Amino acid sequence: METTRSLVAALLAATILAACGGGGGSVATTTDTAQTPVWQDEFNGKAVDAGKWSAQIGNGIGSGAGYVSGWGNNELEYYTDRAENLKVEDGNLVITARKEAFTGDANGTATNFTWTSARIRTAGKFSRTYGKFEIRAKLPRGKGLWPAIWMLPEDQAGTSYGTWAANGELDIMEGWGSKPTRTGHTIHYGGMWPNNLYSGKEVDFPNAGSIDQWHVYTLEWRSNEIRWYVDGQLVSTKTEWWSSKAMPPTSDADLNAWPAPFDKPFHLLLNLAVGGNFDGNPDATTPDTAQMLVDYVRVYSLPDEARSPGTRPSMTYPWTPKPARAALADGNLIYNGGFDWAASDSRIDASTASITGASSSHFWLLYTSDGAATVSNDAGALKTEITQPGSVNYAVQVRQDGINLVNLKRYQVKFKAWASSPRKLMLKIGGGPDRGYAAYSGEQVITLGTTPNAQQSLSFDMFGTTDAAARFELNLGNEGANTVWVDDVEVKEIGDVPIRAALPDGNLIYNGGFSDENPSVDGIAGVNNTDYWSFWESGANGAAASVTGGALKLAVAHVDPANNWHIQLMQKKLPLISGQRYTLSFKGRATDARTVRVVVGEDGGSYARYLDVDAALTSSDQTLTWSFTAPVTNYSAQVQILGAVGAAGSSYDLVFDDFRLQKN
Repeated sequence: METTRSLVAALLAATILAACGGGGGSVATTTDTAQTPVWQDEFNGKAVDAGKWSAQIGNGIGSGAGYVSGWGNNELEYYTDRAENLKVEDGNLVITARKEAFTGDANGTATNFTWTSARIRTAGKFSRTYGKFEIRAKLPRGKGLWPAIWMLPEDQAGTSYGTWAANGELDIMEGWGSKPTRTGHTIHYGGMWPNNLYSGKEVDFPNAGSIDQWHVYTLEWRSNEIRWYVDGQLVSTKTEWWSSKAMPPTSDADLNAWPAPFDKPFHLLLNLAVGGNFDGNPDATTPDTAQMLVDYVRVYSLPDEARSPGTRPSMTYPWTPKPARAALADGNLIYNGGFDWAASDSRIDASTASITGASSSHFWLLYTSDGAATVSNDAGALKTEITQPGSVNYAVQVRQDGINLVNLKRYQVKFKAWASSPRKLMLKIGGGPDRGYAAYSGEQVITLGTTPNAQQSLSFDMFGTTDAAARFELNLGNEGANTVWVDDVEVKEIGDVPIRAALPDGNLIYNGGFSDENPSVDGIAGVNNTDYWSFWESGANGAAASVTGGALKLAVAHVDPANNWHIQLMQKKLPLISGQRYTLSFKGRATDARTVRVVVGEDGGSYARYLDVDAALTSSDQTLTWSFTAPVTNYSAQVQILGAVGAAGSSYDLVFDDFRLQKN
């Protein structure tokens, strides 16, 4: 075959020649002369080779209650396999992002989208552990465009090491359409989301190049080293990573054996995303059509790729103790919360952060992604004038790092904040990149008015591993061009997290038989004998709760035909221990055959699910039972029953009794 002969010739000459379909370009020196070709696609045919690639269709991951729209990144595009979005032409793979009105299926519902594009992968057709992966490509520029050449594990179910990103991700290159002179190279690893980490490098193209020119992107992957090259020039090297099913891991004993997760087969992906968290959303400067051209994809083996990885390198882990910054005399963990510390304060040195333009902003930072703001001191408050709000709430972020939060402690947050016009901000107290940006406080949306010095307050329980480098964030983006003032910020420990004990019979669910009535305990509003339980419905279902004969009845007048979350019965503050096996059971029935969703998992944050199963109810009482292992220690888990779907306009009743959750 002609392509094979040309590859062999390239190897003998120790160069990779630009393919004739690529529109010219310079010769790029190979990175290893002893490489052996094992797989390639030169895109010289008339269509995408179905024996090598499959197109992914849609705008999200998963299905049913586990569906995540926007591919987990709030992306705008709907991927198709239409020729308008995906074709082979003139020796190149052509992926085209198009701004257009398009109706596509999103988890069973016809949904309107404003962009289309394409995403292909070799999953189930080609995957490999280690080697050299080389791609010659020409990529588009334009705000909100996100071309990517990357790799995911063939074991997407996480059988070996756990689900993403404990099972890993290798990003050969990612491009920001708004930063056409730079490219990113990243690995994702660590714990299962949301306890995942990443380590990457953003570099300038060699020779003052740009993303919309032809470049050769290369990944060399060996057992204990990963290297990235652009046009034959080494741009990044990684030798440290780890993997754990524990969420989060608390010691070296929780780790999968080195060099996990990057010792299993990975497959290739090529796609052009639009909008979302990486480069923000398109703006008026973004072209209505943009193309990602790929001249070839070539994979080689390397003579030393499977060398002994040696012992695990010494590295810093999220659970590695860090020096803790002491609280102030009044217990405040925030330094300079009143924005009035003088530069002569003994706690300020040359390394202390501050915000340009605000002379009394020591210990504070301003971060912007696709937003912009001017910060100053104003009559003792910090004034942030947002000139470009950006497309995400963290597009403009006022932040303080280095806050010491202790596991199983409760914290009170207070601050004054107001704005030039009514708006919202998102407050988050959480981890940094080594904690996967965990939200210890949850993402708290706060509505601001225009009254100066308006007091804001909330409390939260710290269930994460102790973190001496936590971050206080005020996320001010994506709410228009306006001004926000902040003053007198406090975060103080106010006691221990109360951990609810099991009942004398071992049941972790209180009032599982719907017979308790205590005025001091909250239940479902207006419904007696529902202490410790809560109920929510989306507002369009005409749902009502009642208790009769020691059983809870949920009457739903108007079913939601697509989403089971329209009805939610919940009990929170359930204490679960990592690695412990539990059994959940209850009695249930429905007016007719209905399937509800049963969930035990996180209350807030990522809403991770430890048990996530269907329960098929009939018109007769039956006891349903499931067992599961808690993947993390969570003293505030929740059990949820999510409603049934069905024909639009239909109604149904659900009846429950005798809930039990106990250790095995």
